[in-house]
Amino acid sequence: MFKKVLLLLWLCGLCSSLGLAQTGGTISGSCRDASGALIPGASVTIKNVDTGLTREQVTDEQGRYSAPNLPVGSYEVQVSLTGFQSEIRKGVELSVGQEAVLNFSLQVGQVAETVEVTGEAAVVEVTNATVSSLINQDLIRDVPLNGRSFTDLIPLQAGTVLARNNPTASALGGGIKISVTGSRPLTNSFLLDGTDIVDPRGTVPGGAAGQSLGVDTVREFRVLTNGYSAEYGRSSGGVFTAITRSGTNQFHGTAFEFLRNAKLDSAKWEDNKFGRQKPPFKRNQFGFTFGGPIQKDKTFFFGGYEGLRDRLGGG
Repeated sequence: MFKKVLLLLWLCGLCSSLGLAQTGGTISGSCRDASGALIPGASVTIKNVDTGLTREQVTDEQGRYSAPNLPVGSYEVQVSLTGFQSEIRKGVELSVGQEAVLNFSLQVGQVAETVEVTGEAAVVEVTNATVSSLINQDLIRDVPLNGRSFTDLIPLQAGTVLARNNPTASALGGGIKISVTGSRPLTNSFLLDGTDIVDPRGTVPGGAAGQSLGVDTVREFRVLTNGYSAEYGRSSGGVFTAITRSGTNQFHGTAFEFLRNAKLDSAKWEDNKFGRQKPPFKRNQFGFTFGGPIQKDKTFFFGGYEGLRDRLGGG
């Protein structure tokens, strides 16, 4: 019995580590002096601006550092060493699955002297050969989506196409079917915060209306189409990995209401041809989100609700 408990705990730890690898990002790089020589033993401090999360690193004998499994967000990275001026890099936006490379060049001087650089990490991935595209939070919330299903943005990415055979599963619910680089929809994997939630019918997860609600609770998601690492496992098609928003050191929230009805829609071709009236249709989508700190720099909360009400008539 004791061995079974240990095995269960080990499996839980393994799944937890895989989840972190699939939902976070990595910041790595090297540290050199003015002549280009590598600097070992330099202190590297990586801080999440929104939550105050801090990760401490020390460059190895080759002057390199690496901080994996970092939550997505905005970061500041500072490097310091006795005999050199400190250098701090601000405005580093880390996205899901990204491996950001930040290299530093320290100048001789006092540690109290700080060189500040503002700018994001390079967009081009140089640490892996994964073919992917990122849909960030601005795109998710600013692009008008009929029904506010953020998964409607997936077919807009390179290498993806709606499956011709029954693109939706409206009879039984569920989301759209997507083929990635020619693979069958059944071979795709959809991850939410590292947990596989793919629909058993091979569709993108969705409810009875065929939509994936929660635009305001999803921070961003990445579509991996080819060359992804074994950490995602099990899938030979595409991998869609999404992460939810989290609380920060500031309280923040939203409230929304969206209305669509037949008066705002144009008539179908059949209605114009046969002189019929448009069938009744009215849709309300409403909800809210709210998040903030429980204990500053340590513990946070975030929650949301979205309701969908459809009133339809046959035509």
